[in-house]
Amino acid sequence: MTETVPFRWKAYGGLVTAASWLHYAVLSRFSNSDEGGAAWFAKRLNPTLPQPAAGKRIWIHAVSAGETKVAELLRQRLLEQDPKLSVVLSATTYSGYARVRAIAGEAASFIMPLDTLEAQRRIVETIRPDLLVLVESEFWPAQFAAAEAAGVPVAVVNATMSPRSFARHQRNPAVANRTIAKAQHIYAQDEAIAARYAELGVPRDRIDVLGNLKLVPLNRGGAASKDAPPLIVFGNVHRDEVGVLAPAIAELRIRRPEARLVLVPRYPGKIPGEVLSTSLGADLAIVDNAAAITGAGGLVWLDEMGTLGKVYARAGIGVVCGTFAPIGGHDLSEPLHLGAASLYGPHIERQQPLHEALSAIGCAVQVSAAELPQAVLDLLDDEAHRRRMIDAFRSVAEQAAGRLDALAASLIAQVAKPARVDPHP
Repeated sequence: MTETVPFRWKAYGGLVTAASWLHYAVLSRFSNSDEGGAAWFAKRLNPTLPQPAAGKRIWIHAVSAGETKVAELLRQRLLEQDPKLSVVLSATTYSGYARVRAIAGEAASFIMPLDTLEAQRRIVETIRPDLLVLVESEFWPAQFAAAEAAGVPVAVVNATMSPRSFARHQRNPAVANRTIAKAQHIYAQDEAIAARYAELGVPRDRIDVLGNLKLVPLNRGGAASKDAPPLIVFGNVHRDEVGVLAPAIAELRIRRPEARLVLVPRYPGKIPGEVLSTSLGADLAIVDNAAAITGAGGLVWLDEMGTLGKVYARAGIGVVCGTFAPIGGHDLSEPLHLGAASLYGPHIERQQPLHEALSAIGCAVQVSAAELPQAVLDLLDDEAHRRRMIDAFRSVAEQAAGRLDALAASLIAQVAKPARVDPHP
């Protein structure tokens, strides 16, 4: 029997729905991303959910593609340690859902619906999780309320909390009181982040510091072979960065004509070819599959979703974009995981903890767009330095992998407890 939804939750759900419609159906038309549109709004209204599991189940939610890496890593370790466990993944954005669907398949992944109490209750009642795991930092009141009513504990892994978000929660504590303070456990990236969660009401004995789990490699195999002549990959390029990067790319082509430069957009298919050619030159080759790079010339635009990892694995240097315009950055360590040196720009607001971790061990280089050509050339000419950067990163990544294993064991121990209360027996 369906429970009545209190008026305050109906009002909240109405506001969330109206704001989401405005964001997806109207404002997204003026955005360069593919994370919007009326069609995506419709998908989030009533997504298909996985069927209940026979045994214990953990639900991991990763908002966007950046968080899905941690979701994938954690899912791997959970299933290695307990093959009988069921792990279901969800994501909010288009690119995030594409990743979790590729990781877990359609039977164990779903699009996160809007944060209304009705929708969140439907998730809990349908998939019947024993534990909800949130990746990083996005918290929604109805999701927490539905989990709490069903006796489903919530853990936050790889938890972040920027000074700006912390100040916002301090000014308006209502959301933090309904969400963050109710989390059973917070696994923070560093001590400063842990202290912010404690100040927002999470008891200190429910907070652990595990470091940044994005340092853990996705694959445990050996390094892939590298292209010759050297391949320089610009990953997750945004439209606003094309003009900013164009002078650096032109300079690199003049000073190192034998190198091949490959640009992989954040949102394939979104920038018209004539716009790219105007900014980057008429000899730019636009291809739609990674196999076509080899014969495409010295400057290539790879307009294909899901291939960035493959080309980073072939590269000597990876330039992480989303950092040369005020976007906030993407995974700064991704090239290093795949055996390429990592360079990135000044706009790393969303990646600040990872930037600090990489800077502390000297395995990445932050530059301005003007400094980029010389930094790339220096690394091309000093293979030993590139190797030291990658080796230093791998040493830290191995330590982070041990912490990830401990996290998986901790979560499995939590679901072993018979704490869940079924509101609809």
